[in-house]
Amino acid sequence: MYKNTKGVTLVETLISIFLVSALLVGVLGAFFISALSASHARHRQAALNMLDNYIAREIRAGYDADSGGDYYVTVSSGDPVSVLIDDRGTASTADDLMGTITPDPYYPNNVENADGTMIKQDDLSYKIIGFVISWTEDYTKNTCSERAGTYVVHHST
Repeated sequence: MYKNTKGVTLVETLISIFLVSALLVGVLGAFFISALSASHARHRQAALNMLDNYIAREIRAGYDADSGGDYYVTVSSGDPVSVLIDDRGTASTADDLMGTITPDPYYPNNVENADGTMIKQDDLSYKIIGFVISWTEDYTKNTCSERAGTYVVHHST
């Protein structure tokens, strides 16, 4: 019936455009999700590095049980500290990703045992400390947090 079959029909062209579009949407979506995951991983690593710095400062300061001083050296238990998670590589502070660091609520009063005696291991008194850092991711609006803890040995002044 039709003798000239060398051309492409409009229906075939529309179907091929639809298939290529669907493929591109999938690939571009994968790139977008990959970029979000990489951004979140970068923020998580920055947060963990900050926790490590705060814990290192607490360890260096030690714990003076005799003075009855502050439980934490770097952060008071009532006031969270605002910290920079990501500066986005720009000089402007308007696009910075900020977070807060607070003492870990799982360690509220862990300087003494239930009977009032100091926590000890191998005749060394210590306290257990921990910090929580939290932030909100820009694109997903998810609140993220990381937690870290350690032991700080008692020293007297």
